[in-house]
Amino acid sequence: MAGGFTLLKRYKIYISESFDPSFNLSVEEWLMDVCEADETVLFLWQNENTIVIGRNQNPYKECDLNKLKEDGVLLVRRLSGGGAVYHDLGNLNFTFIEPEDHYNVDNNMKIILDALSGFGIKGSFNGRNDLVAGDRKFSGNAFFSSNGMNCHHGTLLVDVDMEKLSRYLTVSPLKLKSKGIDSVKSRVINLKALSSEISVSGLKDSLIESFCDFYETEAEIESIGEKTLDLVACKAKYNSYEWNCSESPDFTVVLEEKFGWGLVEASLEISDGLIRSCRICTDAIFTEGFREMERRLIGEKFDRDSILEKIDFEYNGLRGAF
Repeated sequence: MAGGFTLLKRYKIYISESFDPSFNLSVEEWLMDVCEADETVLFLWQNENTIVIGRNQNPYKECDLNKLKEDGVLLVRRLSGGGAVYHDLGNLNFTFIEPEDHYNVDNNMKIILDALSGFGIKGSFNGRNDLVAGDRKFSGNAFFSSNGMNCHHGTLLVDVDMEKLSRYLTVSPLKLKSKGIDSVKSRVINLKALSSEISVSGLKDSLIESFCDFYETEAEIESIGEKTLDLVACKAKYNSYEWNCSESPDFTVVLEEKFGWGLVEASLEISDGLIRSCRICTDAIFTEGFREMERRLIGEKFDRDSILEKIDFEYNGLRGAF
């Protein structure tokens, strides 16, 4: 047998109808809960204009949150580790979920690489977390486990907007020290650059065929959308400031801005997404208001809008610093 897995009795493929990252990550979490000990699952999904960060990452260090907000790009934190990635509709995401007894990352990689070979693309698993063509990365992978189930998920860059990928994964110019895990920058390539014949829909079909061929089965295929699966509570988590930002490791940030009337430097200690301490230094002639400003910021979210609400601009003109 191609895969040699006679013990597993059921193979299921789910295809998301939604481009909402909070829904798709909720589906992953749901699948981890409902997947049976005799099942293996493939989930295919896409997100629209989204940055997805790893479980232990600091979003402030990985990307420019103000730019994301201005451009309507979503930010979500996933359950697995690894680095930050940009998703748009030129990207296809995959998820394999299997019980511990049958979990094998190499098998999953073979399914993906076999699917790509149908387009004349020769790729390889670099032994870490990436699928590459030569020295160029086209797929990043991450992993987590819970209650005897294992999740292996990743990206496949088919025709991603590389300019946006670079723009949104460029951090803002903050002086920031964090205990979190930084993304490892790699040279990336779209699969479209390797084969003009490939498309997201075509790759999706090829992955389904490769999955069924490997396990020598006619897998159950189910489209899944927000009308068919109620995951409101789980979606709320992935949309929340508490999950996406408060879960960040503790860090220190220094905000510095030079004005016509002087230099201002604000040193902030951030824990659980909140400002725990604040010290503002300035060489300005006037100093009134700065100590009050420090007191106002303690306990606030480390979020631009929250900070601006607490600052009186009528006399200090500090908007540019934040």
